[in-house]
Amino acid sequence: MSLARRLIREARIDLWAATLGVLVNTVLGSNLIPRPLRWLGYRAFGTRIDTPNIFPGAKLLGPMRHVRIGAGTFANRELYLEAVAPIEIGRDCQIGPQVMIVTSHHDRTPDGGVSKVPRGRSVKIGDRAWIGARAMILPGVTVGDDVVIGAGSVVTRDCLEPGVYVGSPARKVGP
Repeated sequence: MSLARRLIREARIDLWAATLGVLVNTVLGSNLIPRPLRWLGYRAFGTRIDTPNIFPGAKLLGPMRHVRIGAGTFANRELYLEAVAPIEIGRDCQIGPQVMIVTSHHDRTPDGGVSKVPRGRSVKIGDRAWIGARAMILPGVTVGDDVVIGAGSVVTRDCLEPGVYVGSPARKVGP
């Protein structure tokens, strides 16, 4: 790819990201926008969010079509969804403030370095899950139905069996 084509491509990506950043994250994420209007706005940008209960400060990064949130789910302030790959949150979930859900990672290169190209791995959260404040869900993880993730936990692998998971990395500690 020629330098000119690469620069044009990069400029288009940056312009689109800036547009989404302003409209989706600044305007729709504002305290001034009522939840029903925020919900309609997110849907207009291609998300499949079936609940108006997304509180202010949410950051949605990546293709909006990758975001799906089920009916009855409540997402508290400053939810961070980095949707390089699909993110699916089930029905009737409770998502605490400042939860981060990340879908991208960078592979190692043959020479031991790190690839500059992100690779996406989808994240799925089942129905009736509770995710505590400031928990982080990492790429490729599935959180099962009726699972509770404690505040501040880092989920690095699947948590499929119903119960309480806490820590970094998150481990099951109770029913």
